[in-house]
Amino acid sequence: MGRRTLVIALDGFPFEVYARFRDELSNISGIADNGSWGVLRAIDPPITVPAWASMLTGRDPGELGIYGFRHLKRGSYSGYIVSSVNLKARYMWESMGLRSIVIGLPPGYPPRRYDRGVWISDFYTPDTNRVWTYPPELGRSIGRYIFDVEYRTEEKDRAFRELIEMTRLRWRVARRLMEEYRWDVFVIHEIGVDRAHHLFQKYYDPEHPRYEPGNRYEDYIPEYYRVLDREIGDLVGKAREVSGGELSIYVLSDHGNQAQRGVYAINEWLIENGYLELEEEPRRGVDIEEARIRWGRTKVWAWGGYYARVFINRRGREPQGIVDGEEYLDLLGELKRKMKTIKAPWGYSHNQVYEPSELYRAVRGDPPDLIVYMDNLRTRPVQSIGYENPWLEENDRGPDDSLHSFNGVFISDSYAGFRKKDLHALDVSKTIFQQDQK
Repeated sequence: MGRRTLVIALDGFPFEVYARFRDELSNISGIADNGSWGVLRAIDPPITVPAWASMLTGRDPGELGIYGFRHLKRGSYSGYIVSSVNLKARYMWESMGLRSIVIGLPPGYPPRRYDRGVWISDFYTPDTNRVWTYPPELGRSIGRYIFDVEYRTEEKDRAFRELIEMTRLRWRVARRLMEEYRWDVFVIHEIGVDRAHHLFQKYYDPEHPRYEPGNRYEDYIPEYYRVLDREIGDLVGKAREVSGGELSIYVLSDHGNQAQRGVYAINEWLIENGYLELEEEPRRGVDIEEARIRWGRTKVWAWGGYYARVFINRRGREPQGIVDGEEYLDLLGELKRKMKTIKAPWGYSHNQVYEPSELYRAVRGDPPDLIVYMDNLRTRPVQSIGYENPWLEENDRGPDDSLHSFNGVFISDSYAGFRKKDLHALDVSKTIFQQDQK
């Protein structure tokens, strides 16, 4: 490989934000102006895990067998958190035998072991008392480091200070490692972008139904981007210095962020329509995973998040499954038809409902039976129950007014074949590494 590759992975950086503020982001725009920039269409579903893994291995979520942060362990009613151990595919640089430095790329804990690589684990790392780097001794020399911040909080000023500190610490470490280790590929993932939107979207975005012009937090998202742009400028300068100018730079995001328009308790809909039955009246806001479900009379239940995962209580698969094979297929079709027509208080809700086989080249691991995007991802489906009305005023897990979108960003200083045209996330790895081999 003749050139070094720097990948700046900005979690949740929306194309619309870059287009709006590009004149203020001189370092990011300097990269774009020397090459190309445009929309990067996120994978399905547009969430951090598995998005980065798909983008940088070239395999879709079905092929990876990773459909989100949490998975239902099939054959049970319990879940597990996806970690780096669950990612069996190799990243492109690993397949090519390139030397790498990777900071924070999810799923990244426990730290991934690659004999030609350096790894710092991701925002799911419990704390620095664990082994969080590869090689392990690296962590002891880094000093203070922050993996993530609390972003569902009303303490906005404190959260913003911690957000800035986390970002500055991460990029300081990146500059140090860039000098100390040999590398062909350098990847730095910044979760702070996503957290800024979840903290401050309604204060910044005129399209948010609760936006108030002139509020005290209106400039917090733009200010975060200005801080980040300076960090990017310093790192790019360092990269050019250590590479002698033979460098390709890519700025990517795994998804966008957008204003939340509504919150919907999807399990309440399942209860109302006779698919889900409880043993007792639930208290308000109880999580479906804590509720007492009468499994012998329940056909369907769901998990929430940025999209809904719908599970069918299938005989022979779930411990108390009651839905047989032919009924299973009929039920899939029935749910797809009905869920597409759920009406929102503001009118027709554009819901998309998919079987995993409709989205992926293969379906491995523990997939849901259906994937549901509500209102073009502008409505958050939540899994708690105990409400008189399934349409809620707020997110059930704390203040959070941003939802993901499909409009990420692709920026490159060396790939000139792309400008303001869609590039799909699954084309990212071959675009980067085929380009840089020329």
